[in-house]
Amino acid sequence: MSNLEQTYFNRRKKLLGKMNAGVAIIPSNELHTRSNDTEHPFRQNSNFYYFTGFLETNSVLVLVKKTEATEQILFLEEKVPEMELWTGKRLGPNAALKSMNIDKAYSINDFEKIMTEIITGSKNLYINGFELNKTTKSVFNITNRLWKSRKKSSHLPTQIYHLDHLTEEMRLIKEPYEVEMMKEAIKKTVVGHKVAMAKTKPGLNERDIHAVMDYTFKMDMGEGPAYGMIVAGGNNANVLHYIENNALLNDGDLILIDAGAEHKLYASDVTRTFPVNGKFSDIQAKVYNEVLKSQEHVIHAAKPGMTLSELHKIASLSLTESLIELGVLSGDPAELYENGDHKKYYPHGTGHWLGLDVHDQCPYLDDQCNDIKLKENMVFTVEPGLYFPSEDESLPKELRGIGIRIEDDILITKNGNENLTAEIPKTIQEIEKQCKENYLDILEKGI
Repeated sequence: MSNLEQTYFNRRKKLLGKMNAGVAIIPSNELHTRSNDTEHPFRQNSNFYYFTGFLETNSVLVLVKKTEATEQILFLEEKVPEMELWTGKRLGPNAALKSMNIDKAYSINDFEKIMTEIITGSKNLYINGFELNKTTKSVFNITNRLWKSRKKSSHLPTQIYHLDHLTEEMRLIKEPYEVEMMKEAIKKTVVGHKVAMAKTKPGLNERDIHAVMDYTFKMDMGEGPAYGMIVAGGNNANVLHYIENNALLNDGDLILIDAGAEHKLYASDVTRTFPVNGKFSDIQAKVYNEVLKSQEHVIHAAKPGMTLSELHKIASLSLTESLIELGVLSGDPAELYENGDHKKYYPHGTGHWLGLDVHDQCPYLDDQCNDIKLKENMVFTVEPGLYFPSEDESLPKELRGIGIRIEDDILITKNGNENLTAEIPKTIQEIEKQCKENYLDILEKGI
């Protein structure tokens, strides 16, 4: 058994230890239609991948816990040469049983028949998400049929659980392998942002920068972006989830780029804001440094025992003071913060968990509804920003149209933290220097 297969096995074993006696069902993602008979590129379900490392669609992991024993079962597609001609090679149940360290492997075509036998008599049923996909529909069909059987008490699960409550907790603390995968993703992200700074100039389109970053994330066997990139010039930066990425880049504007590469399904997530012409104006530099100051306060404070809410308060108070300094707000910073006056210009949170998902599927509150405290090997983002829409006539004229966000990926260590994305230029001096570089030289050098 390889070290990686041992990792997946250990995760499944740990999950079984957290379950009551019963059955857990974790399906793969399904293919989704793009148009007519073509599909979007397939991306595996994160929980399914976390416990299997298996990348095929139309598969289901089933974990069975009984008083005397446990079983790890995988349902997957059969090897059918005629189908493989169209869809590519499949592992098949026989090979899966030999290579994936599971107890049993069956054809997905037999899922409902075999699962009826497995579920019968199991009082606890754990389902990975309750969305109505093919697998959950099949499981609910089985339970409905069992409801109609004569011996209901012995044939039907009496408790159905949302499995994510257990899996999210497991995924919150990153294993060394996971941190290494994220660092590999970040290597591509570093190059991508450096290339973007060097490539950008007035007269290009946002899609030009999107394209060169996409290429950078995919070159040298890279897997591409971890999420839909935001490439927002000028006032477009004030649309938090701007996705059009097709506007002209104008001299004198800033450009905000929120983009990160993916490696083995592990995400990175970075935002940088810089001048289209390579030189910050005085007011752009002033706002930028206020956002940077806020981010540095948060990163400095991030350590075991802190919470994301506490870090958000640090960022918000800092930015509230900045808004007073910029002439946007007036009054006592603490009172303005308590009133939420800053939220008009800083409307989002300061960070989120990061891992297999760019917004990693992990809890923010414990079972007592208290904020999760940071622990060693948690990974999250720090991304304060200030947004001044051009149409807001209540703002000083010089600020209108400026939108700035700065985001880095932070790993909590034993006594503090490590900024995993610190290599990406961030100070004004570093950015203006990077903007003068030749982007082709950076691409040639790669990672």
